[in-house]
Amino acid sequence: MKRGIDGLLIVDKPEGITSLDVVREIKRRFRVKKAGHIGTLDPFATGVLPIVINEGTKLVPFLKDGPKEYEGTLQLGEETNTDDRTGQVVLKQPWEGIQPEKVEALIQTFLGKIRQTPPMFSAIKMQGRPLYRLAREGIEVERKEREIEIYNIQMEKIELPRVHFKVSCSKGTYIRTLGRDIGRKIGCGAHLLRLRRIRSGPFRLEQAISWESLKDLSRSDHLHPWLISLSQALPSLPEMIGDEQLVKKVRVGKEMMVQDLSPQTLPAFEKGEWLKMYSPQEGLVAILKSEVKGTDIPWANPEAVALRPLRVFHPQKQYPTEGHV
Repeated sequence: MKRGIDGLLIVDKPEGITSLDVVREIKRRFRVKKAGHIGTLDPFATGVLPIVINEGTKLVPFLKDGPKEYEGTLQLGEETNTDDRTGQVVLKQPWEGIQPEKVEALIQTFLGKIRQTPPMFSAIKMQGRPLYRLAREGIEVERKEREIEIYNIQMEKIELPRVHFKVSCSKGTYIRTLGRDIGRKIGCGAHLLRLRRIRSGPFRLEQAISWESLKDLSRSDHLHPWLISLSQALPSLPEMIGDEQLVKKVRVGKEMMVQDLSPQTLPAFEKGEWLKMYSPQEGLVAILKSEVKGTDIPWANPEAVALRPLRVFHPQKQYPTEGHV
């Protein structure tokens, strides 16, 4: 009987299915017990969708919310009730006569920190119910503005009434809403015609397995060329090597004092920082947090630093990922 897999898989989500559909297919096809997606893509959107598998689900709190990058196409002259092409047109205004130079200049005004009101067609919950369900019932409720940040936005090509653009933004940014607001600032309205995520945090489209390739596979071991292992999924964390004794200690949840450890096994790290413990035999063993101990005890060493296990991993099997990470 084959053992399961652990880690992170980047899927190039196709158009027409939900992010949850991708998770369900992976669980069914590869008999995965636990899986989830990081960041939701609308059904009409495509691109980078990170999937955590089995022990990989424990990584989620430690994966930093880095910038997300998208390529999109705006249709000028029409607004829809969903802010994308899947909705009903609710407003039409003439776009003829708009100059490309004006479009490019106005797009640049969205750079930096801006306020954005989440759309009704979103998964945000109001009293336990997703907003999109309320929207389908014709109910609109007040939503609070959020601060988001646009790190970079540029017009790639303009073929009026269509505008092709690329944007890098913070977590929580709704590109549909951004497109609608750009259209309103131009003065003719707009909705999103196409959206493709090309980066989510550290994960890029080049690492992704296509949906067609995924559905050609039938066994979990066929995923190993694409699977990002538990330890490789957190490349920015300082790494310490754990011998058999340290691994046993961490496995039962015991913290370690830094002064009791060999300097050769420890990386440079800051107090309060996360570290990962790696075993050559077992791969990623745990995520640790460095904590100053004894500062409230007069006779204690104020510089005593402990490493406390936050998550302990029990990987079933590690696969190499050369060539795809």
